[in-house]
Amino acid sequence: MSDETPTERFEQATTPVPQSPSAAAPAERQNRGMLIALIAIVAAVLVALIVVIVLLVGNANSNTAQPSPETTESESASPEPTESESPEPSEEPSEEPSESPSAPPAPPQSPSFATFVGPSVASCPDTSGAVAITWSWSSTNAVNAWFGIGTNNAKAEPFESVPTTATYTFNYQCSEASQRYTVTLEDSAGRLTHSTVIIVRQ
Repeated sequence: MSDETPTERFEQATTPVPQSPSAAAPAERQNRGMLIALIAIVAAVLVALIVVIVLLVGNANSNTAQPSPETTESESASPEPTESESPEPSEEPSEEPSESPSAPPAPPQSPSFATFVGPSVASCPDTSGAVAITWSWSSTNAVNAWFGIGTNNAKAEPFESVPTTATYTFNYQCSEASQRYTVTLEDSAGRLTHSTVIIVRQ
């Protein structure tokens, strides 16, 4: 090879230098900012529409509620017929007094004790033996009477049959700290009245 061989010059190809990501970021940020702004505007418009719809519905409800006073006004006219009816009740009380004198007599009352006298304490010297207790009673509308021990219904659990008006003596057993005694009256219809006394040993 000789030195006279011409040398070829190759130009170096220039390739475009890629842009750094930092250069593209501002454009993306701009696009995102625009999107956020659009979304905010759309949201604001939706909220405004919802508020308008709510106001319209509220006004519609208030308008529908207005007829209720009208119904009260129509009801206010109702007292007028009641005034015309008022004379009729006034006549009814006038008829009631006229019926009361001619009403039949009341049914006889159930038997009752007109009087009932007797002690509720037994004075025992000790806890053995017995002491006499005397009761007296009178009754009205009674045809039968019973004396019972340890019961509230002497007819159901009688100790013995007694007069409907009487002075009655019985023995309280001092071994008991207390005892329940009952006199039961019965009228002709089978209705009962009871008088119960609990006697306590003292």
